[in-house]
This record gives sequence, C-alpha cells and structure tokens, in this order.
Amino acid sequence: MNTNSSKRIGSATRGFTGWDLLICVVTVVLFLGVFLPVLIKPKNRRSERIICVSNLKQIGLAFRMWSNDHYDRFPVVVAAAETNGGTMDFNLTGDVWRHFQVISNELNTPKVLVCPKDNRKKVVDWGPFTNNAHLSYFVGLDADETKPQTILSGDRNLISATIKPLKGVLNVTTNDHVEWTKAIHNQAGNFALADGSAQQIAPYHLNKQFQAAFNSTTQAVHRIALPE
Repeated sequence: MNTNSSKRIGSATRGFTGWDLLICVVTVVLFLGVFLPVLIKPKNRRSERIICVSNLKQIGLAFRMWSNDHYDRFPVVVAAAETNGGTMDFNLTGDVWRHFQVISNELNTPKVLVCPKDNRKKVVDWGPFTNNAHLSYFVGLDADETKPQTILSGDRNLISATIKPLKGVLNVTTNDHVEWTKAIHNQAGNFALADGSAQQIAPYHLNKQFQAAFNSTTQAVHRIALPE
C-alpha cells in the first residue's frame, strides 16, 4: 500500500480550515468596501436628480396655477399693489424666496424648494421660509406662460464667465455663455419651463436651452434671479 499517495490525496481533499474561511471573509469585505460604493453612488445620484426634476415639476405647475388666476401672468410680472398681487416689486432685491412664498397656496409644502443634493436646509412649513436659506432654485424673471420655452425656474448653481449677477440677477443675452458649477449636480442641472414641464439639462444643452428661450420671444435679455 502506497501510504505517501494516500497522504497526498487526503491533504488535497480536506475541507476549509478556519484560516481559509477568514481569508475568504476578508476578501469579500474588501471587495464590497472598494466596489459597492462605486456601484451604489451612481444610482443614488440618479435618484436625487429625479427627485430634483420632480420638485421643479411641482414648482412649475404651482406657478401655472397661480398664473391661471392672474390673467396668465406669473408673480414676477404682477405688482404687489394689485389685488392678491405678485412679487414684481422684489425682482431686484435679492429676495428670491418671495417669488416662491407667493405660490404657497398652490404648493403644499416648502420642502420641495430644496434639492436633495443641495446643502441648504428644508423646512416643513412656510413659517420659517423668510429668506433664501431654504431655497435651491432660481426664478426666471422673464418667464411667460404664453411662451412655453421661456425659463421659469431651475437649479441655483448657474454662472457665467462673461457676466456677474447684479443685485442677485444674472442678465443673460444671446452673446453670453452660461454654465453649471460643480455644486449640487456636479456641472449639471435642471430647468422648469413656462409650459410647466421640467427636464434635466446637460452642460452641452444649457446654452441651447437659453437660445430656445430667446427664439420664443423678442426680448434681448433673460433675467435669472439667483437665491444667493
């Protein structure tokens, strides 16, 4: 009988030892620690982006509901002195929150005014909503319900290398180039248009969207009030 051969077979077929099991566990933990965040983060980013678009959809519909009660005019073109007036008086004050507060009857909660990717704090009721600290979105001061492609609202991480905000307002002309900053959606963002729709706007589509807004109206400037 070949005892050496028997020993080799027995050694080769023995089960996992405690060390083998420990090595497997450590390998799996290291694999999950390295690759799981990479797999999860894109899904989280997509989910947060979808929520942001949903927020802007609700905002757009709320503005349109308000407009329907005010002769198809958004609050930014209605004087406060009118009955149940608008917010035109605050267009150049930097108090962007007032343009959203005025639609509080059409918007159930101010929570939707903060993007899930923004570091600004949500509030659950309108009482503390008295400044821009609870607001992630700009408002387009030249949005017109009768011109669907004009820009009504969008993520606040909008800048231009050619122009600077004046009293919190970015005056964009056809010659200006705008872009998204790395804040919030990492050089991307979302818009709500005057027709109530909301959509994701990639960096290479951003200026095209502004051009579409210019093409839908005779105005030479589109004013964007940023909640600084």
